[in-house]
Amino acid sequence: MGSDSVCLTGTLCRKKHSAELCSTLFFRGAMQATPGQFVMVWIPGVDEIPMSLSHIGADEIGITVKSVGEATDALCSLEKGERVRIRGPFGRGFAPKGRSPLMVAGGVGSAPLLPLAAALARKGAKVTLIIGAKSKGELVLIDEFRDLGIEVMAASDDGSIGFHGTASELLAETLGGIGNYDSVYACGPERMLESVVKIAGRRDMWGQAALERLMKCGIGLCGSCAIDGRLVCKDGPVFDFSELKALKDFGSAKRDSAGRARPLTN
Repeated sequence: MGSDSVCLTGTLCRKKHSAELCSTLFFRGAMQATPGQFVMVWIPGVDEIPMSLSHIGADEIGITVKSVGEATDALCSLEKGERVRIRGPFGRGFAPKGRSPLMVAGGVGSAPLLPLAAALARKGAKVTLIIGAKSKGELVLIDEFRDLGIEVMAASDDGSIGFHGTASELLAETLGGIGNYDSVYACGPERMLESVVKIAGRRDMWGQAALERLMKCGIGLCGSCAIDGRLVCKDGPVFDFSELKALKDFGSAKRDSAGRARPLTN
């Protein structure tokens, strides 16, 4: 682990519902982390998986988990007082800058953007969030952004709330209207990120996105998160838009658990 990383036994102190199939778990323990960095969470007898930090506090940290498989099901089933092992933080986080930043979140991609929004708000920035999901009930952490005083624009595939369409479509419409945004931050499915990068690029806007890749070690040893010679766990997970545009596999391919390149499906 890096010199600023720690390994702690995380005791679950509280849990809250964050959206359909999503829970935010809070663990006791101090960790100096930058918004956008991640931790490796080991669930005894199950697996170890990477998780973005959705909450970074003085004496506790939080992760927002969507139940989509064995490891995430086990995390969401934890009860108060149960323990996991947490090591980190790892990777490169966001660079908070700009007076009028625009954020774009898809699904549980809102998790690493929440502490970034808090950091920017503390600096006096006027933050706007575009948050998208399939339906109203799947908008993750939307109330916590509103509690920060963030302007929130929702998009839903089924039209059950806000803009009827995707987050990237709402981004294109927003940037095409009246607005004085000076930076873009994004996290979500890679197809969405690819669209965000293209839309921002047409307006020469600086931005950063948090990229998701399969990670087994989190420290650059296994190579499972490689993309065009870069390692997402060390060179990312946050990349400038200019860096992402130079990666030929961005938006097109990723590696499976055996290290084989596979077409990107989402």
